[in-house]
Formats: sequence, structure tokens, C-alpha cells
Amino acid sequence: KVPTYEYYGFTLYLGSSLIFLIYLLWSFLPSPFLHQLGIYYYPNRWWSLAIPAWLVMLVTWIYVALAGWNCEFETMRLGDVKTVVDEAAMVAVVD
Repeated sequence: KVPTYEYYGFTLYLGSSLIFLIYLLWSFLPSPFLHQLGIYYYPNRWWSLAIPAWLVMLVTWIYVALAGWNCEFETMRLGDVKTVVDEAAMVAVVD
């Protein structure tokens, strides 16, 4: 018996492949050819470049923003004792 999540994954694969094929046809086929197919209403082709460029910049910004967040807010100060020891440490007391 095949688990249902394999069907879901295969359906998602086929759906995303179909959407990507439609995206490629929309961005590369000339307008008269689309009109011959009966397709008259579609977004401006500027979006076929703007959306991928925006997504690339978003991923880059998230990478930089997370690095900055971790350095500024998630890193302990150098004067803090927790930078040397943690709760499980057995610290020797020297008199």
C-alpha cells in the first residue's frame, strides 16, 4: 500500500511543473501567438522578470537580516558570565 503523502507529493510535482510551463509559455511566446490561442487577458510581461528578481533579493535580504539579528540580539555580551559557563558547568571557586 502506498502512503497518501506520496500521492500528495506527486500531485504537487505535476501541478508545479504545469504552472512553471504556463509561466514559461506566457513569458516567451509573442502576443499574436497567444491571441491565436484565444488568450487575450494576461499580465504584463514585465512581471515575468520582476517577480523572480524580487524573490532573489528577498532571499538575499532574509539571509543578511537573520545574520544581523543573530549577531545583535542572540549573541551574549562579552562581559556576561554565560559566555564562559552554562547552567550545567561545575565552576571551581578559588579563594
